[in-house]
Amino acid sequence: MIGINTAIASRSGGYQGIGFALPINQAVKVYNDIIKNGKVIRGSIGVRFARSDDARSEALLKANGATQGVFVQDVPAGGPADKAGIKQQDIIIAVNGTPIHNGDDLVERVTNTPIGNALTITVLRDRKNMDFRVVVADLTHVFPEQFATGKEEESGPAEGTQALFGIKIENMTDARRKTMGIEESGGVLISSVEESSFAEDIDLRQGDVLLEINRHAVNNTDDVIRIQHTLKPGDAVAFHILRQSGTHPVKWASLFLAGSLPNHP
Repeated sequence: MIGINTAIASRSGGYQGIGFALPINQAVKVYNDIIKNGKVIRGSIGVRFARSDDARSEALLKANGATQGVFVQDVPAGGPADKAGIKQQDIIIAVNGTPIHNGDDLVERVTNTPIGNALTITVLRDRKNMDFRVVVADLTHVFPEQFATGKEEESGPAEGTQALFGIKIENMTDARRKTMGIEESGGVLISSVEESSFAEDIDLRQGDVLLEINRHAVNNTDDVIRIQHTLKPGDAVAFHILRQSGTHPVKWASLFLAGSLPNHP
């Protein structure tokens, strides 16, 4: 066996079309994780980066003297990469000496590494190669906000999606503000924006820091959910955000975006 079929793209609705399969080595890993741990455990080194097909990512690589690799947009405080010394704006170019061409390469190498094992991460910083020993950690522990369980999850996925305007958000810490070069207090980090969502329509972006909604201060993720619950479809919503406008040194611009909530989730 070389793979397991997972989906098919068909114009007729039948079996004719393009099939998509899960590689057997990945299926075996999932099987072994479930047998051993009762669940699938994914590894993480604790960095965030833009999609590999993003034209801006290519420009960032070129501007920093790289032709391939992964531009690090954020390093959460206390994570494996942060502890090892990797910084925002580093470009990951190799793992254990094997070149990294894009984000998919990086994710594959890291997630296939057992938790607790160390990787040698080579980065390009100020046009110089530097090696860091990074210990792979459990993805759910590195990014707990994205994998929270308990009462918030029980409220149902639809309510959670609506509460976040089509964005995923994370609390800011003093250490993260210092790393990102942000002087303002409060705010939450927008870690991702859903395609075709209200947030995307009004140009909220990954990496923005949300400070206010309708002139109400946002200090944590609970504030965003609380404010959202006071709104209804058709209401006008104004967002005060910070957006990175420079890299050397890091600069943040204050922006205001607005739109009317759609009549669908």
